[in-house]
Amino acid sequence: MKKFLHPLLLIIFVSTLIGAGMLRRGHEWGDDWAWYVLQAKSVWDGTVDEFIAISDFTNYQSTTHLGPLAYPWGYPLILVPFYAANGISPMTLKIPGLLFYAGFLVCLYLFTRSRLTRSESLIFVALFAFNPMLLEFLDYILSDIPFLFFSTLTLFLVTQQNESRTRYALIGAAIFFTTFLRATGLLLLGCFLMIEFLKLLAQRKDRVVVKQIILNSFIVCAVFAALWIANMMLFPGGGESYLSQYKNLTVDLVVGFIGAYFKVYGWFFGDAAGWQYLYYFVLAFALLGAWIRRREELYFILFFAVWMLVHITYPYWQGPRYIFPLLPIFIYFAFQGMKFAVGKLSEKNQVTGQRVMLGFWIAIAGYFFVTSSVSAYHNVQTGRKINGPFDPMSVEVYDWVARKTPPDSVLIFYKARVMRLMTNHPSIMINQCDGMLKGDYLILSKKVGKNNQVPPEEIGACNLPIDKVFDNRRFIIYEIIK
Repeated sequence: MKKFLHPLLLIIFVSTLIGAGMLRRGHEWGDDWAWYVLQAKSVWDGTVDEFIAISDFTNYQSTTHLGPLAYPWGYPLILVPFYAANGISPMTLKIPGLLFYAGFLVCLYLFTRSRLTRSESLIFVALFAFNPMLLEFLDYILSDIPFLFFSTLTLFLVTQQNESRTRYALIGAAIFFTTFLRATGLLLLGCFLMIEFLKLLAQRKDRVVVKQIILNSFIVCAVFAALWIANMMLFPGGGESYLSQYKNLTVDLVVGFIGAYFKVYGWFFGDAAGWQYLYYFVLAFALLGAWIRRREELYFILFFAVWMLVHITYPYWQGPRYIFPLLPIFIYFAFQGMKFAVGKLSEKNQVTGQRVMLGFWIAIAGYFFVTSSVSAYHNVQTGRKINGPFDPMSVEVYDWVARKTPPDSVLIFYKARVMRLMTNHPSIMINQCDGMLKGDYLILSKKVGKNNQVPPEEIGACNLPIDKVFDNRRFIIYEIIK
């Protein structure tokens, strides 16, 4: 490893540099990030219980639930020191993503170094280090990248051959921290126990081995349980409200998601139609690799299958971010499939086949590097600007609310959680005429149409007692007369 330490560090350094170049000064309008930041703020301020009350009001007074009452507290805790240092600063709050992505790349190298050659491991890491889709995602204040780090760390730890108790304690801790970021991390524990149970069945006549399997499983579960109990004692719940969203699940949705998630793996290479053909080519080798390695990598295959089953039955489309934890497995199996195919060539052609395989992956990594570098350069040259909740038009709205409205006045806005974070006013989302009288001020966007709001051009049809009190290029504010 020492021989390749410097190339690995260089890859990680350049990846971090490009990722930093892709960060923008604001954020997109999606408001999951706002709730993470508000949770972090509540931890720093010591107002966690007050946050739950705020979340209860925002969710249950809105037309529909906007999310769980509280996300798992792992990511908000990660954000706390960055919030403490610089408040609601998007650039500062995006730093954890960079740090955890660098850690993820280290995990990838550890993950592959015993399975691939050193050159292949470095190329493997480079594919992720410079991948445009993943690097662009660093611009989001969301839990996905820290989750990717801990899930990959868990995959590495679970599949090691070391039988020490320390390793099993680390597995329990890694699974906990993954679950502490997103509840689906619990799938890693379920898959681990399932694999251990299969081992137990296979070795059931060997009492020494059976006792060792039971002890190892106990250590993992005990460490996980101890940390989870501490979590429950320190932080309130709230994620249970996720379950209520399953009432919207239909067979048609599941069928649609099967096809959609099948295609989304191709976005690793690019989202243009032509990249899908490359994806199908790689997919053939990935399936071959999974079959060849089915006995050695059963944990990977089981986790892949269970993860996809859970996510195609979740009634809301989340795009590529939900398959991030599976991408290392997918590309790894593609490598193994290609290596197997090369091994089937005649002896005199195997060297050429190996060079073609490595050249193929190097070319893709090189394309990723160029594409990501150009995006980062363009972003920096244009001032890292983005139209969103931090742009001047939006800030005008927050300033007006702060100056002109009572602190307890209820605001209706299509991104209620952002409005709550930015104004500290009670905020709800109402997307139909009924229920508008719950609010004191109605804030409408001129740009988003019927996206969780009644469009400005249709608000007159609601026959509400309203008076326009603010207007700029993007927003209109009405006072609701009571």
